Amino acid sequence: MSDPTPASDRHPPSASGGLILALLCGAATVAYVQRQCLGTVEKPIREELGLSFAEMGSVQASFFLTYAMLQIPAGWGAQRWGIRKSLLAMAIVWSLACALIPLVRGTSDLVTLRLLMGAAQAGIFTCTTLAVRRFFIPTRYGLANGVIAGSMQVGGFLGAVLAGWVTGLLGWRGMFLFFALPGFVWAALFWNWFPRESPEASRERDSAPITAATWWSLACAWPLWCLSCQQFLRAGAQMFFGSWFATYLQEARGLDLTQAGFLNGIPIAVASLGPLAGGWAADRLLAWSGSRRVSRQCLASGCLLLCALLMFLGYRATHPEGAVALIGAGAFFAAAAGPAAYTSTMDLGGTRLALVFAVMNMWGNVGAAAFPKLIGQMLGAASQRAGGTSEAWDDVFAVFITLYVLAALAWLPFHIRRPIEFAEPVPPGSSVDRSVSGRPEVD
Repeated sequence: MSDPTPASDRHPPSASGGLILALLCGAATVAYVQRQCLGTVEKPIREELGLSFAEMGSVQASFFLTYAMLQIPAGWGAQRWGIRKSLLAMAIVWSLACALIPLVRGTSDLVTLRLLMGAAQAGIFTCTTLAVRRFFIPTRYGLANGVIAGSMQVGGFLGAVLAGWVTGLLGWRGMFLFFALPGFVWAALFWNWFPRESPEASRERDSAPITAATWWSLACAWPLWCLSCQQFLRAGAQMFFGSWFATYLQEARGLDLTQAGFLNGIPIAVASLGPLAGGWAADRLLAWSGSRRVSRQCLASGCLLLCALLMFLGYRATHPEGAVALIGAGAFFAAAAGPAAYTSTMDLGGTRLALVFAVMNMWGNVGAAAFPKLIGQMLGAASQRAGGTSEAWDDVFAVFITLYVLAALAWLPFHIRRPIEFAEPVPPGSSVDRSVSGRPEVD
């Protein structure tokens, strides 16, 4: 079993590894606080601005439109300009977009700023994945990615739970301004403390042009299609908690905004432990079995099937607290499947890790954009009928659960025998051979 990481892109573990991981986790937490808080307060925003369900669905989806479309350009930029400069610029722009939301007066203003925030956040996790490969050893990839993914869930939990409370104190406009401030603080800390890039890594960036052969290699990579499919389905299902779950608790379960915000945060909080468990399990299974099939495919597929079962039981539960507990347990297993996908891109990517990861994450965010829009249309159509939206939640949950089942099935044909074969010429003076000759297989 080999490590496909280029030598010039690896740094030995050092005493600064904990600080580096903390900074990367901080980026994930702040980003998810700012992107997820909208879901909790969508009802007061919709009512104050006079939006329809369909219009609010468009607002919910707008973030993920640019977030998905710019995954590949942002991934290329992150590898071209480096992690430190790229993440700094992203954090400043996405926090500025959040800070300007209090000025909105209608749908177009809100959609524009959400599009800007999505564009700015597009390259975050390409940067974190590059950093994990650069500063950690392969047998720690799963846990490091799991900690970062857990931080996303922590940010989502804080955004969901605190949004209702802060809105009660400052109004929803003041809430967005309040949540924008940590982004600027994090940017200052990151710029001062994150290591500057080595000359070797800088030369590696400059020697990797993207050619037609690069795109053809990606298009022919069956494992990448499997990864992208499961990411599309899993991310689409997970967006339920960041978009419509709080509304479901208010309209179908009869809770007020504060209660709904708190209970909406529980599945997200429980899910923050899922990536830690999933990353740890992936590393242990790899060390025990020596097989990436067991530590990636089998682990992720099993977790997603168990998630779907728990989500179904949660929806059928009578009491809101019991329903949320079961749904939260399902969210834990859904999140536990995430590190397997992230580490699989490291197995596949080689010198093109940023591009491979960006393709997978792009499809994930296409799913995350499509699901809120679809649910908004379903609820909007139901609101025109005599029964109102209460009857539509059965269909919403059917879609929600089906996505997890299909994501589990998408893992079944996935198997990695060797990194993607990028049949490209080696630039003069490059220290890395990008040809496929002599590249050993990995299981």
